[in-house]
Amino acid sequence: MKNTLLIPLLALFSLFSLCSRAAELDLDVQGLSAGSGQLLVAVFGAEGWLRQPIAASRQDASAQQGGALRVLLKNVPEGLVGVSIIHDLNGNGRLDMNAMGMPQEPTAFSNNAVGQFGPPRFEQAAFELKGEGARLTIKLN
Repeated sequence: MKNTLLIPLLALFSLFSLCSRAAELDLDVQGLSAGSGQLLVAVFGAEGWLRQPIAASRQDASAQQGGALRVLLKNVPEGLVGVSIIHDLNGNGRLDMNAMGMPQEPTAFSNNAVGQFGPPRFEQAAFELKGEGARLTIKLN
C-alpha cells in the first residue's frame, strides 16, 4: 500500500520541480529597419548553441513600432542560456548568406555579442535565466 501512494507523490513532486524550472524571457528587439518579413528568435543552452534551441518564437515583423518589437517567450528552461535573433526579411524561414558565408539579413545575439569571422561563442552571449525571468534589450546589426 505504501508503494501505491509513493509513485503518485513522486510524480507530483517531479511536476512541481519542472514548473519551477521555467521562466519568462521578455525581449525588446531594436533596430528593425523594415516592417516586412519575420523575426526568428531562438534560445539555446551551451551544448546546443546555434544548433538545437530550447525555446523559439516566430513574430511578424510588420508589428514593429519605431524599429522595435517586443517578444515574450514563456516556459524557457532556467539556467545559462543565449539568444539568437534573425530578421528574416524575405520570410523564407532561414538566415540568407552570401557566397562568403556572411549574413545577408540582420542578426543579433544576447549581450549584443558579436563574433569574429562567424557568430559569437556561447560564452559571449550567455546569461543566467532564473525563475523571476529576465528582460533584455537586443539590437539587430
